Amino acid sequence: MRWMDPDRALELVLEHTPTAMVREVSLENVFGLVLAEDVVSDRDYPPFARAMMDGYAVRVADAGRRASVGGIVAAGQDPRALGLEVGSGQAIEIMTGAPCPLGTEAVVMHEEAVGDGTSVQLPQSIRAGQHIAPQGSDCAAHTVVLEAGQQLTALGIAALASFGRRKVRVLAPPSLAIIATGNELVSEDGFAGAVEIRDANGPMLAAQARALGLEVALHRARDSVESIQQALAHTSEADIVLLSGGVSAGRYDLVPAALLGIDAEVIFHRVAQKPGKPLLFARTGPRLLFGLPGNPLGSHLCFQRYVAASVRQWMGVPAPHVGGTARLASALDVLSDRVLFQPARVELDPRCEQGAEQWRAVPARTQSSADLFSAAAANAYLRLPPGEYSVPAAAPVDFEWIGEAR
Repeated sequence: MRWMDPDRALELVLEHTPTAMVREVSLENVFGLVLAEDVVSDRDYPPFARAMMDGYAVRVADAGRRASVGGIVAAGQDPRALGLEVGSGQAIEIMTGAPCPLGTEAVVMHEEAVGDGTSVQLPQSIRAGQHIAPQGSDCAAHTVVLEAGQQLTALGIAALASFGRRKVRVLAPPSLAIIATGNELVSEDGFAGAVEIRDANGPMLAAQARALGLEVALHRARDSVESIQQALAHTSEADIVLLSGGVSAGRYDLVPAALLGIDAEVIFHRVAQKPGKPLLFARTGPRLLFGLPGNPLGSHLCFQRYVAASVRQWMGVPAPHVGGTARLASALDVLSDRVLFQPARVELDPRCEQGAEQWRAVPARTQSSADLFSAAAANAYLRLPPGEYSVPAAAPVDFEWIGEAR
């Protein structure tokens, strides 16, 4: 089978990604999700004329006079219940955020008045409405504040809380399960024998999924078709299943056979990229199945480019800023018959002129696609065309950010 072009592979993943279902979700769990309804204010905000400063509620005609202080009103107190009203020659002490008593025409700051607790000398000039937020001045009742299709931020959640909304209709995120395959794997807290390794891919992929706001279930399978199919049966309720390892062409690469046994439709298998060539993408009905390489860097890249893109489209979340062009900090030799995605650290070049944005890329000197240690500090992938050549220092190279690195 001919290797799939990386960009065509991404197109196919997105073409087969279903549309999210609408679900009502509680406020504490909606951050980052996309609204499926318009959100309308339930009343005026502020719902009363609100003092914007600590000071005195007064009438404009009393400018330059001494007014008697008839009481005090704080935020959360109703001046009507306290029997407070501003009359001619009177002032009511008022705190920031408090409702203005009936008769208030302006608020004079404490710093502009001299009082002794029973009376206050007012300044010569008082402007009508000063330091008062009129009722509805922030947001009138029945105003559409958030529209369907918007991604919810912390500020959006604050608006929902202000409106008394405890739940909101959103595009539901997909459920995701990870199946780490391999007889050689022990759990991250297990004892690793002389020829065993601790599972790094499972926790890595789980972290990438959680960064997208997903809940994750992690399973393990041994190198047998039966064990992999049992794990697939245990994850049958998951919308997206990631199988880590077992997708290449070796004797124990049994994921393709296991998928064939459950009548999965394979969309493509093998992509012309390095790392991550063995990537497999399949589906069973609306469920998406990704067979990811066992090598950590290949697995990471495939999640970054394909799984994350599918999840964002599923949730209706806009794609992040993909990347740009950077100048190589040092020469880089390319020896690949596929598109090379080289882990790197991309940062603003400290030597560029003030106000100019110039990126500088420091390639990770990885030994192989299993060398996650050299790439641990990477925040981007350099994208380099296939071939045998050397890219000199300071040459421009394209890059793609990892996650929300920028």
